Amino acid sequence: MNDKAKTALVVGGGLAGMEAALKIGQAGYKVFLVEKETVLGGVLRQLYSSFPRWENPQDLLNNKVQQLGLYKEISILIGMTVKTARREKDAFIVDLQGLDEGDNRQIVVDAVVLATGFELFDASLYGEYGYGIYPNVMNSLEFEAKLKEWGSGQENSQPPQAVAFFKCVGSRDRSKGYPYCSKICCMYTAKQAGVVKDMFPAAKSYVFYMDYRAAGKEYEEFVRSVIETKHVRYVRGRPSKVIPENGRLLVRAEDTLMGVPIEVEVDMVVLAAAIVPRKETKMLAEYFGARTDQYGFLDHDTFNPAKVGDRVFFAGACGFAVETQGAQYQGAAAAAEVIALFNQGGE
Repeated sequence: MNDKAKTALVVGGGLAGMEAALKIGQAGYKVFLVEKETVLGGVLRQLYSSFPRWENPQDLLNNKVQQLGLYKEISILIGMTVKTARREKDAFIVDLQGLDEGDNRQIVVDAVVLATGFELFDASLYGEYGYGIYPNVMNSLEFEAKLKEWGSGQENSQPPQAVAFFKCVGSRDRSKGYPYCSKICCMYTAKQAGVVKDMFPAAKSYVFYMDYRAAGKEYEEFVRSVIETKHVRYVRGRPSKVIPENGRLLVRAEDTLMGVPIEVEVDMVVLAAAIVPRKETKMLAEYFGARTDQYGFLDHDTFNPAKVGDRVFFAGACGFAVETQGAQYQGAAAAAEVIALFNQGGE
């Protein structure tokens, strides 16, 4: 028998978390959506344009926020974090902490969806690239903010003459970072390099890469169009050094296809830093009895890719790097598991 008194908790108000909360609420179950920031959206809110169709991420965000407001079953708790949680039989007793010291709240829930997102690898560990030293060396999310400034007309400085993008900064590098591929970097780097050419047709965009991976619908076509139509130059080789010179940045690398050293002067260097799990994800996993892997990402059940513990599910990049559409799919999948559990009476 369905029990509409059942309640779910979704931790994280990015796209995956919003989608999970929305689907649970649409099914008629009460759900708390908890977000530590004072606005919803997570990384989606930071993005300018998207791949593979050059859509505006803010349109998607606005759509989800609008839909969330239509259902009385969905309670949005922004500016709050999970302070502690404990299991009592088939329920979780969860203590929430607000931004103010006295802003505390306790809720009781019957299932949990963790959607805590990701962080970027600390690119300053690559000292040769000058991140944290040279102001025009930035990571990919910082560059998204720059694109939004340019796109809105807020940026009054001279347009760049050239921008260099370095891929796999931390990813696929056992000596300094992580051995895994971060999955989404090839695509968002192509997007960023293409946007630069759209905004500033006279500017040069260089992408330094070991190889590029475009395993998705319309992905290969997207990258090829960036190279062939927008005239972004892809240079196969890992840069060795970034040096300030003449008020600009000199990038030294080797073109391994041509077998020759290469130097280019640019105004900005953008580092596609590895996707890594948030520190709070591991803490939340301990609270709710969820599994994590050797890196700290949530680790799914062998027979259920949305499940990470008893009555605990996940969605989005807290499990591993995922693109926008994949985050939506995972949010919907986690919600389906919660709904199925509740429809069974929680047995």
